[in-house]
Amino acid sequence: MRHSTGRVGAALVVGALLSPLAASGQGVAHKVITTSVASSGAHKECLSLAGSQRLRYWFRADGPLDFDIQVQVGREVRYPVRRRKVSMGSGIFAPKVSEVHCMVLTNSAEHPVTVRLEFARFKQTPGN
Repeated sequence: MRHSTGRVGAALVVGALLSPLAASGQGVAHKVITTSVASSGAHKECLSLAGSQRLRYWFRADGPLDFDIQVQVGREVRYPVRRRKVSMGSGIFAPKVSEVHCMVLTNSAEHPVTVRLEFARFKQTPGN
């Protein structure tokens, strides 16, 4: 009987390279979304963040998108993170207010764009 462990091992290595949050070693559950954003459309992911928490995010798209993190404080919508016409990005966001924050991917192109978004919420520890 022939075993193909080489292929499984290669798949795990490739998976770790494509999933930086899973490979971060932080031991936190993270969410992975792959979606198509229609022309002139947007995709929004919202989550509650306390001041002691951080949001680690990573995305890669097959075309340029606008990426924002937005929060509504009273009647005002604030944009602590704004990136224009990017096909990949990552970062750690530290909220200034405990509130629901939304990551918004907006497609201004004339064709759909496929994007993979990964994110994880984790508690701030000394040094991060």
